[in-house]
Amino acid sequence: MLTNKQVMNALKHVEDPELHKSIVELNMVRNIKIEDKNVELEVVLTIQGCPLKARIKEDVENALKEIGASSVSLTFGSMTPEERATLTKTLKKNATTETGMPAMLRPDSGVQFIAVTSGKGGVGKSTVTVNLATALARMGKKVGILDADIYGFSIPAMMEVKQKPTMIDKTVIPVVSHGVKVMSMGFFTDNNNPVMWRGPMLNKWIQNFLANTHWGELDYLLLDLPPGTGDVAIDVAAMIPQAREIIVTTPHSVASFVASRAG
Repeated sequence: MLTNKQVMNALKHVEDPELHKSIVELNMVRNIKIEDKNVELEVVLTIQGCPLKARIKEDVENALKEIGASSVSLTFGSMTPEERATLTKTLKKNATTETGMPAMLRPDSGVQFIAVTSGKGGVGKSTVTVNLATALARMGKKVGILDADIYGFSIPAMMEVKQKPTMIDKTVIPVVSHGVKVMSMGFFTDNNNPVMWRGPMLNKWIQNFLANTHWGELDYLLLDLPPGTGDVAIDVAAMIPQAREIIVTTPHSVASFVASRAG
């Protein structure tokens, strides 16, 4: 006969597909009932209508059948507002320092930042970003893209992202596509509406994308910057002075001349 301890140990290897943490560690497993080799349990999701519920179900069933369960009856619930608030607090505690600075910005975080910029638009900046990111992911690296081109965002379309990111209170779980975590202003506008903000709002959103996104473990974060040397470029240089730059240009002499100015 199976025991609760065996069930919990088996489920330690099942991860929430978005948070990439064990469902046991996240306290998502409840109400385990075992009769001979038949297991009943409840998994409490972070939000109602979790888009990856089917995957969690399959992973739980496979994990329990590996330890000898003949049948698995799984029901889903959702966390209470208080439980979600506690989870958000835990995620933010790991993601920020005592001063509120994103932990990934510390020199010892191990994250390598690469800012992809240009002097002019339309030279292939976003194309370089997505291809470099997916190539790194295929090499086994943990990679994220921050689409910092607030006005001219194109990363969601280029990465073939159709769904919106999951929100747990005020923490955003980035969408994963082609093995890369993606965050963009494009997720927060409807019907391709333009974004019409002045400088201070741009700074606030770049900070939000860094501090209020659950990036998890990363080896690389690529930032697709808008062309030129405006507010976003200045803010990124101030917030992430350790970032290295890739400057994209076409061979035309005028484009190269403007690109050198961005450098």
